[in-house]
Amino acid sequence: MSASIRSPLLALALLLLTSVATLAQARDYYPSGDGFSWTYSSGETQVMSGPRDFGGTTVMVLTHYLNGLPVSEDYLVYDADGVRTLGTASGGQLVRFDPPLIVYAAEALAVGDSWQSTTQLGDISITLAAEVLGLRGVQTPAGRFNALQIRQRTLTSSGAATTIDIFFVPGVGIVRFVTQDGTIIELIELSL
Repeated sequence: MSASIRSPLLALALLLLTSVATLAQARDYYPSGDGFSWTYSSGETQVMSGPRDFGGTTVMVLTHYLNGLPVSEDYLVYDADGVRTLGTASGGQLVRFDPPLIVYAAEALAVGDSWQSTTQLGDISITLAAEVLGLRGVQTPAGRFNALQIRQRTLTSSGAATTIDIFFVPGVGIVRFVTQDGTIIELIELSL
């Protein structure tokens, strides 16, 4: 192959690699970009903003809106260890998690992966435990996805327990929730 042909091919190859790298950066495994939003069939919209300082730590803020009104905020750290929540605010009350709770383990998740973390709130401990159960095809109003089904359990030292199945798509986020009573909440719109 002549040098006059190799040079344009090399330039094209570099352009394609740059485009793929840019796409990979835009579509992080755990989406966390400022302005990203997810709207669900329950009437809830979640909007990511930040970064913001939270007691000396840089966090992204996930604000939960119900029928257009803000109801709570989660303060999240995205790093090589996965996704951790440092706290939440609702009704004007801020709750800090020390140590933070692990929402998602380090990427990339695989069937059989599990993680657990515990934090203390006064006299009560809260444990968040999760396990990746499988890969499922999920049809929602926002589209069809191959999602990781994650069973998440929240337990407190006072005996309270809840279980929810989360259907998570890398680069997209949560596309479906199935609550303990069987209620299905689906993604209807997203903006990444």
